[in-house]
Amino acid sequence: MIKEPKRYKFFNNETDNVIYYLSVPNDQSGGKEVLESTKLKLAVENGIYIGSIYYIEDTEHENGK
Repeated sequence: MIKEPKRYKFFNNETDNVIYYLSVPNDQSGGKEVLESTKLKLAVENGIYIGSIYYIEDTEHENGK
């Protein structure tokens, strides 16, 4: 059975807008490092203070929904 990848939404805390979506395979080790490096990349590319970016797991897409 193939596991669905975990999906994450990245938000700008100052505007509460979603700024990025990311899928991370369940079997990938270092998932936390991928999330943190993506957060840093978004901050640099968009000129946003890194403390203003946060991410949550997108549970709306679980089980094919």
